[in-house]
Amino acid sequence: MITVLRRGEVAADLTAALQTRDRDRKRFAFMRKVPDDILLLVLGYCGASSLLALETASRALLELLRSPARHKQQEALWCGCLRSRWPREGPALCSLGEHERRLGLRPRAPARQIYRAFCTKKDAERHIETVDPEGGEDALEELAFIAVVGDFAGVPSWREEIPDEGEKVDLLRWQPPLGAVRLGVFENLGAGLTGATVAEVTGERLRQELHVIDLRTFQCVTLLSMVPNNGMDILDSPLSQLPELQDGDAVFFTSSQNYAMRKRHHLTPSTLCVLFPFLALRPTQDGHCLMFAEFVLESRPPPYYGELHESMRPQFINNDESYCEFVAEVIRQTHSR
Repeated sequence: MITVLRRGEVAADLTAALQTRDRDRKRFAFMRKVPDDILLLVLGYCGASSLLALETASRALLELLRSPARHKQQEALWCGCLRSRWPREGPALCSLGEHERRLGLRPRAPARQIYRAFCTKKDAERHIETVDPEGGEDALEELAFIAVVGDFAGVPSWREEIPDEGEKVDLLRWQPPLGAVRLGVFENLGAGLTGATVAEVTGERLRQELHVIDLRTFQCVTLLSMVPNNGMDILDSPLSQLPELQDGDAVFFTSSQNYAMRKRHHLTPSTLCVLFPFLALRPTQDGHCLMFAEFVLESRPPPYYGELHESMRPQFINNDESYCEFVAEVIRQTHSR
């Protein structure tokens, strides 16, 4: 149904809107007389939605929050909002600007922008259209990843490993201090070796998520969110390519996440990316603690891609720069749809 508004109705709507805005401005006019430091302290008890409403209604507050001289208070204010809305991811999100804050500089990842990005995150598109590459080094420096395991979150970093085969592997690893991430007691953990699924044994406590924010556009997508589903193993001898593991450690495997860049209006993928999640736990006196969570870029197609790879000859992404360039395009295309 299409509603046709008469000229008088339109004028009445505009008048009502202007009156509401004027009332809001008068309602918050008192803030002009409150000292900045006290005002920022008071606003620290507000939620982000209240702050955004106040910014809309009060030009004085907006100028205060955007004042370069007050950026430390502004950051503290929005970091409080991040921690309040997302108790799990909030501390990790706030840490994205820590390097600049320690140097006394304005953060390149302002907490207000991070808040907006995480509020509007979407599940990543798995198949995107082919675009001309622009070079991956810039994307490598400007993408921020947030890894989640159960009720805990942290900022992973890129590293390089060389397995037994001698081929370099790039991976994202989140490795908290030993004992910092305690996941509790998993009863019948050995049942995972005799037919029980990981979800049946551990529930949601091992759910893995991987989010990524482009710090140039402040857009965010979720690349992965699932419980390990490809089984587990309790080591009776350390894996040679992972010397930090020891007997008794438990490792969990999750199905690889596959992303494709396809030529427009064509089913054949021109580029494929395979991200393989890996999780390692260590038993303690009061349960298990997280040793590390990894997201490995496969350097070759998995076995079930063998025939497909031979027939279509796609290009596989297996290094951090190319992957970040690819993900930056995933973010752009996901948010443009």
